Amino acid sequence: MAEMITSGKEKVRGSTVLLYSGGMDSLMIDYLLKPNLLLNISTNSAYDERERKSFPESVYEEGKDIIYLNDVLNLRDYERDDAIVPNRNAYLILLASHYGETIWLGSVHGDRSFDKDEAFYGHMETLLNHMWQEQHWTEERNFTISSPFKDRTKTDLVDEYLLKGGTAEELLQSYSCYEGEEKHCGHCKACFRKWVALENNGIMTGIEYWQKVPWEAPWLDEILLQIFNGGYRGKEDQDIVDALDKTPKHTLLDHYQTQANHLLRTREFKSVSYTHLTLPTKA
Repeated sequence: MAEMITSGKEKVRGSTVLLYSGGMDSLMIDYLLKPNLLLNISTNSAYDERERKSFPESVYEEGKDIIYLNDVLNLRDYERDDAIVPNRNAYLILLASHYGETIWLGSVHGDRSFDKDEAFYGHMETLLNHMWQEQHWTEERNFTISSPFKDRTKTDLVDEYLLKGGTAEELLQSYSCYEGEEKHCGHCKACFRKWVALENNGIMTGIEYWQKVPWEAPWLDEILLQIFNGGYRGKEDQDIVDALDKTPKHTLLDHYQTQANHLLRTREFKSVSYTHLTLPTKA
């Protein structure tokens, strides 16, 4: 059983720390790269407790440390209606700097927030290396901050995880929903992206897993129009279309299937004009 620590005291120095949420990305990074330490920080979000309940048994393997930080960071008051906390990762990285010099975040290609991009990581490294110079109250540390699979889509990462022996059961046990209910809502962006990655890797889910099926999310028409008319999440756009193509046909996808596949494969997004298209009318 791994050691569980709930205090804020420094425990591990000079090691690799993975900010571990209980979501699918951090679960797969832990499995594939074996960091020295898993750091789970409660932010008092709507889904904190539900994420912790989803931790798989592999988290508690012999020789692995997991640290829970409770009551040190309350960001609930700054949580937007869509469950996003602006700049959240800056707070998490600052806390993680007390536990190791290499800090990993679970982020993949298609994540669009600026606190998950390379420029942000570089700025945080500069800040931490400045603050952790040798002084009479701190020793010198040299930080590296990254998302090891930032060049892969979530679909790509699930594929590698399964090829390396990971299980569909643990992916399904992970929690990726902004609502915090026992069952995934199915209609938030986190649920939809999880569904896309699972569907594209042959892990089928239905109403038994979701409160509402992801391919009927009310905002999906708008997202598909963005994909067809300039791009939405880069390489992940093709994954979205591929997943929808495996389901009961989505109205807009079915209407533009040929055009969508051509545009996504040639990446000729910006030249698309809608003057010749007629959107389908919903009954």
